[in-house]
Amino acid sequence: MSKRKLIKGEKHHWWPKGLSKNWGNERGLVHRIDWSGKEVTSKPKEFGQISDGHNILFDVDTPWNSTIEHFFDEPDKKFPKIVRWLESIKRDCKDINASEISLSTDQIEDNNFDVTRECLISLIVRSPKYRNAQAAFVEHYRGELDKKERKLLIAANINQKYNMLVQHSKGAGKLGLLFSNDYEFIFGDGFYTNVGASTQSLFGVKALIPLTPNIAVIWSSPMTYSTYPRLMSMQVDREIVELVNYSVQVYSKEYLFYRTQKPNLATEFKRCEHL
Repeated sequence: MSKRKLIKGEKHHWWPKGLSKNWGNERGLVHRIDWSGKEVTSKPKEFGQISDGHNILFDVDTPWNSTIEHFFDEPDKKFPKIVRWLESIKRDCKDINASEISLSTDQIEDNNFDVTRECLISLIVRSPKYRNAQAAFVEHYRGELDKKERKLLIAANINQKYNMLVQHSKGAGKLGLLFSNDYEFIFGDGFYTNVGASTQSLFGVKALIPLTPNIAVIWSSPMTYSTYPRLMSMQVDREIVELVNYSVQVYSKEYLFYRTQKPNLATEFKRCEHL
């Protein structure tokens, strides 16, 4: 990966534009609703960003001032391809029950599994929920951080751990795909995963991440499991979609995003905390 030039004040997306564009309605717009119920509608690329979120900035000019934004260039380029791949599987999964997917040689050679895992890792470590966990870990020992130092320490931690987690993700666990036609998933500034501030490897990883309003991905690496099938898919009903959406609300703090089906705000989300 080629390094980027540091741009102070640059807005860095934790919800990649190549992914968020899939959440646009017929007018190309997505709805954002906050914990208090206030709603804003705009183009997807306008949401899910933090100023200097991936910059390592000290109070003085120093060679250590840098950015890790380039870490996410590759997964962000690959998100559209991965979504197309998942949508091709969705077309073959028509019944509301579990079904194993037989992958073609081309799909296996394309290394879509590991690319998908890398994309998921990039979403996890950029998520405000993960960022909050990193800051809370430090604050437990040092006390409350100011905004600037908080961003610095979070970016420095991601700088140290991201490539390691990507390497450890290769071949790790199994993927489950949840597809829905009639009911939509939501996204937020948090989602369920057990990858936290102290995670050094992805043994035992668990994650449940909506990627589009119609596709959510489960990633699990239990202590023991059969290698095949590497991927399972399921066409899900309203009950499962609501369960996934509830989990998004539990782990989100400030923002939820939806395409056309507005969620009822859960009590947990209204607490404005990453629970």
